[in-house]
Amino acid sequence: RERSLSVVNMFLDEMAKEAKNIITAICDAQCKMGDKLLPKNCAHLIAQQINRKKKEKNKKNANEFEKPGIESYRKTRENLTTMDKLHMALTELCYAINYFTNINVWEYTFAPREYLHQHLETRFSKALVGMVMYNPDTNEIAKPSELLVSVRSYMNVLQTVENYVHIDITRVFNNCLLQQTQQMDSHGEKTIASIYTQWYSEVLLRRVSAGNIIFSMNQRSFVSLTLEGSIPFNPEEYSDVNELRALAELIGPYGMKQLSETLMWHIASQVIELKKLADLNKEVLLSLRTNFDKPEIMKEQFKKLSNVDNVLQRMTIVGVILCFRQLSQSCLTDVLEQRVPFLLSSILDFRHHLPSGDPMKIVSEMTSAAGLDCKVDPTLIAALKLQKPEADGEGEHLLVCLL
Repeated sequence: RERSLSVVNMFLDEMAKEAKNIITAICDAQCKMGDKLLPKNCAHLIAQQINRKKKEKNKKNANEFEKPGIESYRKTRENLTTMDKLHMALTELCYAINYFTNINVWEYTFAPREYLHQHLETRFSKALVGMVMYNPDTNEIAKPSELLVSVRSYMNVLQTVENYVHIDITRVFNNCLLQQTQQMDSHGEKTIASIYTQWYSEVLLRRVSAGNIIFSMNQRSFVSLTLEGSIPFNPEEYSDVNELRALAELIGPYGMKQLSETLMWHIASQVIELKKLADLNKEVLLSLRTNFDKPEIMKEQFKKLSNVDNVLQRMTIVGVILCFRQLSQSCLTDVLEQRVPFLLSSILDFRHHLPSGDPMKIVSEMTSAAGLDCKVDPTLIAALKLQKPEADGEGEHLLVCLL
């Protein structure tokens, strides 16, 4: 009896695995085709056109390049492409899986479709993280906009599976994509949200604080000050509005909240260090504070200040983080305005018409989670409260005033 049950289980599992492998192969092919349509791939076409005007010799090279969509042209229908063979194999397997809703063996019931559903869910989760292509050694990572194109290609293929077999692909999407907005998935693995949060906070912003990159108000992006190639990536290609909107669409409000909390934790760390520096210069700062109308004394006391450059550097880091956070939050609002306009307008309405402030801080939390500005940032308050040392209130207040 046990043997017959294990044979049925193994047979259905192998069949679902085979279907999953075929679907994966189709997804990979579609991702490659989608990648060919990205704007970056038309650069050499533009270069060819310019060169053609200069030299007629380059005509041969221009003809050799295959444009996207060439795979759809057929001389005869008899020639089967790899994609045709994959679709035929998938049709046969899915027909077999779909033939019986349940298979009864002894007093046990097997559901073939659930096997396929489970395999697709596991595969989609792994594929999502794999497409990020994060390399910790070189700090290379896929651009959010390119990742979004690949994810959509994958989803389009998985949606066509519903034409072959009666399974709820929306359930697969909801389970997998929602997990990718959290810090870890159900298997304890890193998610898209956690990888990008780590990369932006520890790789991009660290380069900014080192002075290689600055924030441009006009371009609404971080731009490089050094020559191209001197740093491993172009900050413009990861921090502009389009990329951060794509990131917001991938990791959603939950993921953006995680990114925001990480950034605020870094700010809180800098505030603690600034307080230490203020405490170190306490006597001099008090003297400066009481003699601000006496230039001669101010000049003498200013010379006694220590670690002035350190204070400026830490304040710059705080400013950089706040600029990036403001940019990412505005991109989240743009995405929400496009995807859930009614919900966003309701949040704005709450914020505008709330009587007697916000004593329970619920509306502030909700507003901040939607990427909207608050008078008092709840995420920053929470981060500062967590890192607040056990000190007397008066001393703490004095240090803050001196800062």
